[in-house]
Amino acid sequence: AVCAQEKRVRAYKYVWRKQGIGMGSCGALLGGVLGVLAIFMTMKAHEAGEFKTLRTHGMEGCRRLGTGEGVIGAEDIHFRRDGVAIISSDDRWYWETNLLQNFSFRVPNAKAQGGIFSYNPATDRVQKLRHAGDSFPHDFHPHGISILPRSGFEPGSESKVTRIFAVNHRRDGDAVEVFEAASDELKHVMTVQSSLWKNINDVAATEGGFYVTNYIERVPFTHPLAVPELLNLGVEIGAGGYVLWCRLDAGKGEEPCLKVMQGLRMPNGIEMSTDGQQVFVLESLGQRVVSYSVPPEGHGGKLVPEKTLRFGSACDNLSLSPSGRVYTACHPKAMTYKFLHAKKPSTFRSPSQVMSFDQSLGSLREDLLSADGDPVSGSSSGAFHGSTLLMGGINDPGFLACSGRSEAS
Repeated sequence: AVCAQEKRVRAYKYVWRKQGIGMGSCGALLGGVLGVLAIFMTMKAHEAGEFKTLRTHGMEGCRRLGTGEGVIGAEDIHFRRDGVAIISSDDRWYWETNLLQNFSFRVPNAKAQGGIFSYNPATDRVQKLRHAGDSFPHDFHPHGISILPRSGFEPGSESKVTRIFAVNHRRDGDAVEVFEAASDELKHVMTVQSSLWKNINDVAATEGGFYVTNYIERVPFTHPLAVPELLNLGVEIGAGGYVLWCRLDAGKGEEPCLKVMQGLRMPNGIEMSTDGQQVFVLESLGQRVVSYSVPPEGHGGKLVPEKTLRFGSACDNLSLSPSGRVYTACHPKAMTYKFLHAKKPSTFRSPSQVMSFDQSLGSLREDLLSADGDPVSGSSSGAFHGSTLLMGGINDPGFLACSGRSEAS
């Protein structure tokens, strides 16, 4: 066997010499490739914000709440018109399992069911909304949410019943669940599922239906935020995301959704303008938000792009304040979040940031920044009402409540 191996080595050396390739040439070639790769990865780390100098500010009057009540992974937060916040909660560690598959394949690894919580700043009370009776016997792992009526949004504002729309990752495929919410319970109204979505993320509800973001076109052969997307190679896998409009009145067996915008770089948070005539779509990998107008034929027609606002951070969900200002939470250092904090949240902390902008996309403000990611890391949601600013994180227990705020500050 040893002799055979030596013969193979001599044969390879002979071929290399005939081709004019020496052992030194191979080493130089390999070194050159590794050098180019190192430069490329450094460029991508720079784009992801890894070399930013951050300074904590806006943390005065902030407290972490909800840990005792069981809030964890407060992915998305929206305020009702009466000033009560609705919070999506789930222990999202299972997101880091089965990375070759979409969320519905990872659900069996979840430690527990997720939930919907409410927080009333007037009473400082946090409570979990329980499912009424046996109205919901399925997996419940809420991701992005939307509510009707909601703060800063006029359509449906005359309704006396709060409806919660929740992206739900289930073993039998992703779904959007619709609930009616009473003071302390959820009554399940309907489930919407579509053959057109593969990896859905966030939802924006209006009368008669909702918009939903699908952050990547197909089940990835690698993790959606791994090398192909970050390196932005050739055909952008990261630009395979799209937005759908889904009807609530679709008949049994009828496809309820249709694509209204495609070719987006990880579409994540989605929200609508105060009058419901614009749709704001946040692209996390693109580090931008784009405003689209609803076409003359109404919801379901192709969205028309209008303006773009760039953040310089990988941002997540969107929510409206009563004045109509749009709030979002971001990852100033996206690689720190994805490759460190998401893997071991208690060991590695990731900076948190809340920003807001007006609906004309002409004014961007940084409202809060925690450079060291304490007390809440990996921020994904920001919401404002009255004098209270809230921030939630993808993995951490509880959420941040900051009092004494003003939108004019």
